[in-house]
Amino acid sequence: MLIKFARGRAWLNGMLLACYALSAAPVLATELTINEALKRTLLQSPALQLYPYQQRINDAATLQAGFTPNPELNISLENVLGNGSSSGVKSAELTLSLSQLIELGDKKQKRLDLSQWQSQLSQQQYQLAKVDALAATMRSFLELLHQQGLLQWTVDKIAIEQQALAAAKIRAKAGAVPEADVARLELRVLQSRMEQQALLQEQQSLQRLLAQHWLQAPDFSTIEGDLAKLPQLPPLADVLLQLQQAPQLQYWLTQSRFVQSQQQLAQALGQADLTVGAGIRRNEALNENALVLQLSMPLTLENPNQGNILASAAAAEQAELLQQQQQQQLVLQVERSFQQLTALNTQLHDYHTAVLPAAERVLQQMLAGYQQGLFDMTDLLAAQQEILQTRRTVLDLQYRLHLQLLEQERFTGLPLVVNGPTALTSPQDDSK
Repeated sequence: MLIKFARGRAWLNGMLLACYALSAAPVLATELTINEALKRTLLQSPALQLYPYQQRINDAATLQAGFTPNPELNISLENVLGNGSSSGVKSAELTLSLSQLIELGDKKQKRLDLSQWQSQLSQQQYQLAKVDALAATMRSFLELLHQQGLLQWTVDKIAIEQQALAAAKIRAKAGAVPEADVARLELRVLQSRMEQQALLQEQQSLQRLLAQHWLQAPDFSTIEGDLAKLPQLPPLADVLLQLQQAPQLQYWLTQSRFVQSQQQLAQALGQADLTVGAGIRRNEALNENALVLQLSMPLTLENPNQGNILASAAAAEQAELLQQQQQQQLVLQVERSFQQLTALNTQLHDYHTAVLPAAERVLQQMLAGYQQGLFDMTDLLAAQQEILQTRRTVLDLQYRLHLQLLEQERFTGLPLVVNGPTALTSPQDDSK
């Protein structure tokens, strides 16, 4: 039995050395900041690279909307190639005239207004896409930052377990505890190192996911940030006031004005246009020239654009209703998100001020009592598990709070995420 136990101890020591060698392997010491990650996303995100082309399309549409109809040149030749007095070209009448279509109802300006609202709507769509792209990058960044925190948590966990292992070895040499207690603690250290290696592999996967936001392979080994840094939450009244500038509301407001512009253009197209012309008529038989004036307008017995007018009016009412619904939904989302933020903030405060200090005191008391023989291994391991679980809970709460802050920022445009962008919705010169 002693031989088997010694072999088991040797195997554990060998695994510990192997895990330590893997964890000590050299890595590329490059660090990525959130600002650099967001900059790369703005410049290389596939979701944002199509919008410059759409802007060129909108510019061309605005140019087209500003064109006026070209004048028409009319040439007519009458009383030729007949018989009698109209034989040949002796009695020919040649008329040369220019006519111009005059658009009534201010159609050109309404076309320009519609095109400009379409361009502004595309800009709002770009802002929404930019917010989504930056928020997605921020989520991946926070997830990776949380993963780095878990790695540090395993380092602290191993340090606590090694502290208990050292105390157990001292007592084992004195014959106060059995060798099984030492082996049990060595096994826990080994399991923690294996957990650390699994987290390292998962970290590499999360690095690749983060770099995919700008379609590149990761060229960094760590990211810069601290989940423990939390901002001061503004009052809910200020958040709701800022909500009026939310990108989603701005989009639906622009959409409503775009549809209203469509309605105005449909009404203008129902009005008939006027065609005027002027020219010269030459009479060969009389050897005379005369001035010719023309004026024409279709008889609009019924409005030819009635259907489009009714459709655009219904679309305008629908857009206004959608805008109101979106605003109400955003208010509810912001209020619910603010409540969750307040609850998470309260939990973190309680853990920092009460739970975490109490767990640390219990661990120190248990460790000192174990060294003196007052407590057994089960009590010590329970105290270790309590402090480690408390620290893990604090880390998870910080991560959840930052994710909720990110969602709040997406709704309102308020810069709440620490070490993040000044505001995801603020206008930026993307060429920089």
